[in-house]
Amino acid sequence: MTDDPPRDPRDPQPPRFQVQPTLTVAFHPPQYVQALPVTALARLDARLAHLHARTPDDALHATLRDAARLLGAHLTFRAAGRTVHAHPWQADTALIGVGVRRAAHLLHLRGATRHDPAAFRAAVSRWPAGTLLVARRGVICAQLNLACDLDRLSLDEVPCGAAVYAHRLRPGGQLEAWRTPGWPDP
Repeated sequence: MTDDPPRDPRDPQPPRFQVQPTLTVAFHPPQYVQALPVTALARLDARLAHLHARTPDDALHATLRDAARLLGAHLTFRAAGRTVHAHPWQADTALIGVGVRRAAHLLHLRGATRHDPAAFRAAVSRWPAGTLLVARRGVICAQLNLACDLDRLSLDEVPCGAAVYAHRLRPGGQLEAWRTPGWPDP
């Protein structure tokens, strides 16, 4: 074995190589994995283009899980010393008990069109995929995946007085978001 020669402590530290974060996407079947550039990621879900190596863990996990649900894909984020996986059917209770403003921040949610509860329920029940956040007294109490039949059955059990926020992906990676009047303004 050969060792590196001794280094003079007065010499500056060698530059560290910075690894660019990557995100791989595996649509069904997951054997076909593809690493996508940032521009392609933004066309799938615009929020993915904002992820970087220093994204806080809670925001990274929440955004990846939500994007995986909305895309119906397995996602893997890799950066220096860090790997995070998300898949569409992953049980996600991380937002339960979190305030609505904090949840909106973690998921990179912006303003949403306000609708009365009857129109909201009728429209969202026709969405083939999406995420539904249910809040009571300003705290998230349920997070439903509208692509999951079991979660869709729970849609009828959403309390009438609850504040509800639903979002889904539109072509081009932009979110379409609806909310009931009880959901606070951003």
